[in-house]
Amino acid sequence: MPAKRDKRTGHWFFRKMVTFPDGSKRRIFGVPTDYGQKDTAEGAREAERIAITRIRESGSTEPKPAAPAVKEVPTVEDFAPTWLAKSQADDKPSSYEHKIHTFNGHILPRFGKLRLNEITFDLVEDWRLSMLNEKQLKPATAARLLSEFRAMLNYARRKGHIVALPEWPKQSAPLPRPEFLTFEETDRLIAAAEPMDPWKAMVIVAARTGLRHGELTALRWEDVDLDGGKLSVVWNYVNGKMSTPKSGKGREVPLSNDALRALRAIRHKRAPLVFCTPKGKPLEHWVTDNALRLICRHAKLMPIGWHKLRHTFASHLAIRGVSLMAIRELLGHANIKMTLRYAHLAPEVRRDAVMLLDSPAPAKGKKPKGT
Repeated sequence: MPAKRDKRTGHWFFRKMVTFPDGSKRRIFGVPTDYGQKDTAEGAREAERIAITRIRESGSTEPKPAAPAVKEVPTVEDFAPTWLAKSQADDKPSSYEHKIHTFNGHILPRFGKLRLNEITFDLVEDWRLSMLNEKQLKPATAARLLSEFRAMLNYARRKGHIVALPEWPKQSAPLPRPEFLTFEETDRLIAAAEPMDPWKAMVIVAARTGLRHGELTALRWEDVDLDGGKLSVVWNYVNGKMSTPKSGKGREVPLSNDALRALRAIRHKRAPLVFCTPKGKPLEHWVTDNALRLICRHAKLMPIGWHKLRHTFASHLAIRGVSLMAIRELLGHANIKMTLRYAHLAPEVRRDAVMLLDSPAPAKGKKPKGT
């Protein structure tokens, strides 16, 4: 259709039925000025040609929209605060502080300037080998750092910053067998603490209940049932902060006669805490460590940490034939894998179990003993 002029306004325009590349049809309309042409008959015809050309090239009379800007992938250094903010919200304060140390000391110096999508298997594998060969870190430490970095990248993937994680190097890290005091060494340690109450009581409770250091220093009298012979693990004191136990849930631990006597001997009312300063404040780690080192010196033992008394408790139970499931419950382990470190200490228990195979077969219809 030729260009036309509007009788009312006097402006030129075009109107035409156009066939699209897919066979569909549509009537188009326009004025010369929309296409940069003069408001004349020739301008209207030129505008019509431009509109038709656009339709045949793109299927639309409208100009092609600009492609959306590609979202820039953040660097590891830029994304780290987001990951640490998640840790601060979800993890225990001690775990959050540990993550800060991990990133500042190991991950950011190595990968901080790289973008998240630039992390490759080769780069991470080189880091793994460097940790083991050059820095001579323990396999367990290397495995933990690798796992921490992978968790951060996986969170970045869920946030939409990267599409997928690279293939990840594997680092085996068998749990080390725990070191513990012998029965005789434990007796010597307790005897050496005799004149040092309340430290003697704290040593006895640690060795006879397996409480973590933070659980000992957070123990309150209201959580101790001296008549019932048990205590409840409800709180954990770490780095100046009270929180729930490491596993995230409490547990109940029976008290041995030694532990009961020790707690009764120091019963006080100066503070809600069982083990505390003279002013009733929580005991800091450096204070308890110094006391335990002094007791070890009097007992003529190499210095140990409080966690070794936890290992001693579990090891002595395993040696005496207590089941690993019972030990797990007493220690408050989140999974049995941690408790299996004590399995090698009960060889006689395992031998007794195998020897049952030499017993006569149970009578038909009769359940085997112990089921």
